Amino acid sequence: MIEGHGDDIYNYPDIELNFSSNIYPLADIAKVEERIKECSYVVRSYPEPSANSLEIAIATHLGISPANVIATNGATEAIYLIARSFSHLKGYKILYPTFSEYEDACKMASMQSVADESKRGIFWLCNPNNPDGAVRPKEFITNLLRNYDIVVADQSYEDYTLEDIFTPAEGLKFSNLIQIHSMTKKYAVPGLRLGYITANESIIQRLRANSIPWGVNAIAIEIGKYLINERGAVEDMRNYLKETQRLSALLAEIDGIIVTPTQTNFILAESKKCSAKELKHYLATQKRMLIRDASNFKGLTEGHFRVAAASEEADNLLVEAIKEYLSR
Repeated sequence: MIEGHGDDIYNYPDIELNFSSNIYPLADIAKVEERIKECSYVVRSYPEPSANSLEIAIATHLGISPANVIATNGATEAIYLIARSFSHLKGYKILYPTFSEYEDACKMASMQSVADESKRGIFWLCNPNNPDGAVRPKEFITNLLRNYDIVVADQSYEDYTLEDIFTPAEGLKFSNLIQIHSMTKKYAVPGLRLGYITANESIIQRLRANSIPWGVNAIAIEIGKYLINERGAVEDMRNYLKETQRLSALLAEIDGIIVTPTQTNFILAESKKCSAKELKHYLATQKRMLIRDASNFKGLTEGHFRVAAASEEADNLLVEAIKEYLSR
């Protein structure tokens, strides 16, 4: 389990601007909050053991069969469920830097990392990738599918990019592709913990056989069904991503900051003048801004940090605050 993740706002009670989470920080979820109040009565009863009504709603919306969908308690539960269900494959391969839960889940399932030349087992891919925002093309994934028993494409940030990646319907053309999707991120409701997996029927059957009952709570099921036909958290993704590129360019102009190109809404940067821990502490305590200390991602340095774009005004304030600290 990762320690020191994004959106650890509970450690900083006075934060006014939160750039630490990859979720759109300016989302208006007032309607969701109202719907939660309206359906709060469902907590009086047990939820469906396997969230079938939500899975049917998701499948109908995507134009696929419910037999190709399993709902999960967020993308993280999906990751551990997949590792547990395919532990018999023994080996796994991960491209770093990326989300640490893939490795943790495989280790918990007693799986071993395989060498580059041993192209068997499970290949884990975050697409778009956290923390650097890179998007691998379809051809890259298709090649992996030829060489590995199972390829897991965690597409939690698929709604935050304009790049061409496999849709669930397209993914079902491959017998060994598992796609992870996050309603949490699409609709900016991280506290709800709601995601789902799409894959061919035999894979879904194996996953269901290894899942725990009542994994998705009753309110999450109801809100999930409510959200399916709603727009995502970002009304104008094209303009939001333009703002991300503008913020990226401003950060790159700061002396001592190196920025990694991104194809989504968050930016990985490295400070050569201070540690990410120091920068985070200053911004949180002196400016009431929260960034993600990314130094605990495997393969990154103590200077790496990650920020998600917000509004033009908020992003300008962040840039000025970073400049101020580095020029001291």
